[in-house]
Amino acid sequence: MDMDARRLMPDTIFMNDGRVLHGLILKNDAQKVTLQQKMGEVEIPKSNIRRIDDEVDSGVYFADIVDPGTLPPWRMIVQDLRTDDSIKSFRQIPATTIDNGYLKDIPYLSFKINERMEMNVYGDPNHPVCIEFGIYERGDKITQFKKIVRAYLAGILTNRKEVGALYSLDEKGGRIRVGHFVFQVTPPDAPDAYGGWWLSIYDPARLQKARIPEAEYRKVTLPFDEVNNHSGRLRLDRIMTNDQFLAATRMNWNNTIPDLRGFYRNRVGDLELLVPSFMKKKTSATPQP
Repeated sequence: MDMDARRLMPDTIFMNDGRVLHGLILKNDAQKVTLQQKMGEVEIPKSNIRRIDDEVDSGVYFADIVDPGTLPPWRMIVQDLRTDDSIKSFRQIPATTIDNGYLKDIPYLSFKINERMEMNVYGDPNHPVCIEFGIYERGDKITQFKKIVRAYLAGILTNRKEVGALYSLDEKGGRIRVGHFVFQVTPPDAPDAYGGWWLSIYDPARLQKARIPEAEYRKVTLPFDEVNNHSGRLRLDRIMTNDQFLAATRMNWNNTIPDLRGFYRNRVGDLELLVPSFMKKKTSATPQP
């Protein structure tokens, strides 16, 4: 593998059948190993494994963090969120159709965090043109969310001017440009906010290049009310249908979108992988909403 691949997939599993698998080991217990690869996560029974080379994970993504003028790949963001005990559940959901605003017609990956928070990664997930966090809560929860998100985003920036712009944004809405990036707050009453409060960082020079024809865009998105209810929570009555939509969406993208369903914390705090709801009968895992 080249240097970039080794940074993102530092661990190696040697299989009994002679195969060699590269990735990032997320979980290693007595029964199985959970390995994150470029296009998804796999669970490998220990009985099928001959040897494991498990490298130390510290610094794996450091080179991506310090690259100036770039946003981190989706894998780095997800790995950060896995280590945060406040993240109880994290699942991929269908991207909802954005009819107006600066993010219109830009394909993206969407993830629901806990119950009423979202993270969206626009453009190529490995080289995003925009990263966006949003929340549908109000009161103390939204105040806490704003602090957490700003602190996280500050950690991926590379200079003081960018961090200063991030913290200078008016929480009621606005934008500031510094270098390659625009920092923007979209309040809940904005036409393209869909009732949520949003904080985004994007590269305007690359944003336009990431747009696709509207007809193609609507093939990989769903209307907001088919995914969420009015409060921003997932519509539980459509989880199976929406999981099937996600599976079909990946086919439309010719395997350029990673297969990441998500994870949740069980009663003792251990991370468990989510599986598609339409595969419940094929697995012993229990999907969480």
